Amino acid sequence: MTHLMWVSCMGLSFFQKTTFIIFFVIYGSGLVLAQANDDLITVIDGRQYSLSYYKSSIKVLPPDWKKVWIITNRKQEEGAAPERIQSIRRNILFNCVRNTYSTLATVNYGDTNAMGKPNLQTQSGFELNDDPVPAGTPLAIIFSQICGA
Repeated sequence: MTHLMWVSCMGLSFFQKTTFIIFFVIYGSGLVLAQANDDLITVIDGRQYSLSYYKSSIKVLPPDWKKVWIITNRKQEEGAAPERIQSIRRNILFNCVRNTYSTLATVNYGDTNAMGKPNLQTQSGFELNDDPVPAGTPLAIIFSQICGA
């Protein structure tokens, strides 16, 4: 991105380059945030937490599997002590034929939307436990949206 900005600015005066860079920083960052918000599909937005997944993170794997990053954001109640973990990112592998899933990685974050450095990594590695997708849960909704497409 920086290289593209530099090529676009070649042949311009210092004032024009500075104006272009300031314009890009102000409006370009808004565009990036808008794209990030378009990528985040919210499945549930409850009082205690919200659960979403990143549309761009969906990977189709042979034979009938799909992998996706899911994010859970905890919501703070007024007057309650802040919790150490504010958001949880999980990498989930769905077996679309067998209606099962495996958790490949779970990373806890101290800030919402998995911002900042991870506080604690609780699981990692390819543990293909192939658990049945529980019916009537947000995970089942994500399964139907991803595997049904």
